[in-house]
Amino acid sequence: MSDYQRDLQEEGARWGAEATSQAQTIPPDWRSHRTLRHNVIMHTADIDALLDHVKPGMRVLELGCSSGWLTLAMAQRGAQATGIDVSEESLQIARDYYAQVRAETTGKASYVAADLNQLDLPAESCDLVAIKGTLHHLMNMDHVISEIHKALKPGGLLWVSDSDGDEALTTVLAASAFTLVLPTQVSYREKFSSLLRFGLRSPSRVKASMEAEGSSPFEGAGREYNWVKLIQQQFTVEALGRAPAFTGYLTAQLKLPDSLALPLLRTIRAGDRLLVRAHLLRSTGVILYARKT
Repeated sequence: MSDYQRDLQEEGARWGAEATSQAQTIPPDWRSHRTLRHNVIMHTADIDALLDHVKPGMRVLELGCSSGWLTLAMAQRGAQATGIDVSEESLQIARDYYAQVRAETTGKASYVAADLNQLDLPAESCDLVAIKGTLHHLMNMDHVISEIHKALKPGGLLWVSDSDGDEALTTVLAASAFTLVLPTQVSYREKFSSLLRFGLRSPSRVKASMEAEGSSPFEGAGREYNWVKLIQQQFTVEALGRAPAFTGYLTAQLKLPDSLALPLLRTIRAGDRLLVRAHLLRSTGVILYARKT
């Protein structure tokens, strides 16, 4: 077995374990996932906007579908939806849940295991392709985007929500300040001890945490590629928005009940967005809509 194949197996196992753990507390259904803190603060509005583009009878494809909740949500809108993922364990969770809700789903969902770096998609077979949080894991970016272009029908829509590039120092410093002051999963004693121990190296540790460095074999493999530019070269970009710079990271770290956390995070998000729009902070988070022309 090659090193690549070994890493691919480990990647699938890593995300399969996460999907399994999450499925024990919440079903893989957007109607449930939309209430999760991270989605409420960072993703619910964007996902709902994407789903507004899904119409009955459309053929849609999700790349990196994990436990299938977004693929299923598109099927629940009446689409013929296919989800592709590297993790067979995640896909089995998706299939098992779909079997439970199939009778009430107006469209159809199917799930396929594949190495996304080696995609071979049928030409002009999709009206819409959705990719959430997956491109930055991929090594063969030129090929993947070319395959997406091939698979979309003329006028078909590509939607991407992902990170683009490395976290900037100003963003890291802002995240560091908030996580130092606010209650997080790390105790104040541990935080100040680490600050004294690592000193000027502390921001680099926060940057590694923000980028989930080392969390899986392919985590960050696509950061070196300018996937936005690659898409612009082959598609007509209709909209390109930037997410808040550090609020998403803070949302995952904050240790407060939702009754306190959500109002606080909404306030921080508003300020974060203003700083991004004023170009005082750089956000790596991108939400992109593009058409095949």
